[in-house]
Amino acid sequence: MIKATTPAKINLIFEVGELEDTGYHGVNSLYLELDLREEIVIKPGIKGVSISVAGDLPQRHLTAVPTDSRNLIYKVAVALCQKLSVDMPAIEISLFKRIPVAGGMAGGSADAAAMLVAFNRYLHEHLQTRLLSVAELKELAATLGSDIPFLIDGGFAIGVGRGEQLTQLDPLPFDTHWVICVSSEGLSTPVVFGKFDELFHVEPFSDFNQLEISSISDLAQAMANDLEEAAISLLPAISDSKSMLLELGALKAMVSGSGPSVIGLFSSLEEAELARVSINNSGGFALVASASYAGTRLES
Repeated sequence: MIKATTPAKINLIFEVGELEDTGYHGVNSLYLELDLREEIVIKPGIKGVSISVAGDLPQRHLTAVPTDSRNLIYKVAVALCQKLSVDMPAIEISLFKRIPVAGGMAGGSADAAAMLVAFNRYLHEHLQTRLLSVAELKELAATLGSDIPFLIDGGFAIGVGRGEQLTQLDPLPFDTHWVICVSSEGLSTPVVFGKFDELFHVEPFSDFNQLEISSISDLAQAMANDLEEAAISLLPAISDSKSMLLELGALKAMVSGSGPSVIGLFSSLEEAELARVSINNSGGFALVASASYAGTRLES
């Protein structure tokens, strides 16, 4: 049995560039890892690849995860076997989810990152393949999804290109605590980008290396997301979540990635927990998370 865990991400700043000939937008992202961690366990199977899903999320999120070849986990397994020139072994994959599905926090990409790290080790132990380096895993990850390379490293980083070209930064010099207000509906990332193209013109990218974020108030002031208005236009209820988080004491509230999850930055873990309880008691669903710097790792 091989087990790996991987974090959620948020984009503290997310700037969107022109639609390129590749079909992707250039982006300029300031990534931060959160301690909501997905878990993958791989064991020998009887036939083919089987994927089972459980988790700490509402049932909508768990049933939305495909358990066949559409899942990024499956695509990772195929890509690794091709890379290492081996046939796919029979395996059972158990996935435990803590990151909202289609919520702008890279839950699917997190699963892919965990699978890359875990299956790399599994194939080495069971089929005596060579262990790919972290650099090789990230190179393969970039072909599968823009957020996956960051989730392998985790921490705090600038991402450009499609988000996969990374510059690691020193950890923030203060703790951050977040309330994630999870929508009862999902949003498709391509649809949100399409709406952005309809509504807005792009601005020149900022130089995040020039940012001075020495306090939590600096961070709150810097946070921004070019996709927020596009997401709100597609799902106006997002505005209610933003308002609720601000009323509950968030220093800043904004859409996470392409949405529809809304993140609120709080001064303390205690304030964040109180806000989470209030939202859940009012019929919503919210999670609390804090910044972390662990990346994807194998677990004993």
